[in-house]
Amino acid sequence: MKPITLGIVITALLWQTSAMAQPAHAPAHGARQHHDQRSHEHSSRHEESRRHHQRDYRSVDLPRINERELLRLLSQYDAPRAEPLPPGIQRQLERGKPLPPGIAKRFDGPLANQLPRYPGYEWERVGADVVLIEAATRVVVDVLVDALR
Repeated sequence: MKPITLGIVITALLWQTSAMAQPAHAPAHGARQHHDQRSHEHSSRHEESRRHHQRDYRSVDLPRINERELLRLLSQYDAPRAEPLPPGIQRQLERGKPLPPGIAKRFDGPLANQLPRYPGYEWERVGADVVLIEAATRVVVDVLVDALR
């Protein structure tokens, strides 16, 4: 055989075996499965911990809100009118979820003193909506949609 042909055949064989070999930095197949199992165990522990810390509002005694009374107070004390939120932010405003930062404003003046008081909760306005939030966690408890429109 000619030396060039022999060189090409040897190079092709070496190229094929190196392509099939596992790189030095990759773990063995058993280690990959073990790692995936470990990450699955970690993620399920994380989910369990998250569920444990997340409050289930269906089983908690929430304040009862008299919507008519609240709307009467808002009109009686000339609550500031507002435009609705943009749709992207409006979707983030949901019961049981934290209030998005920087979009809420507190009520002030005589209206703030007349709103129903619930220990541990606060009234805030978000666009044209009035929200009741848990003061410690800033989680939305109730939303009165377009109450300030």
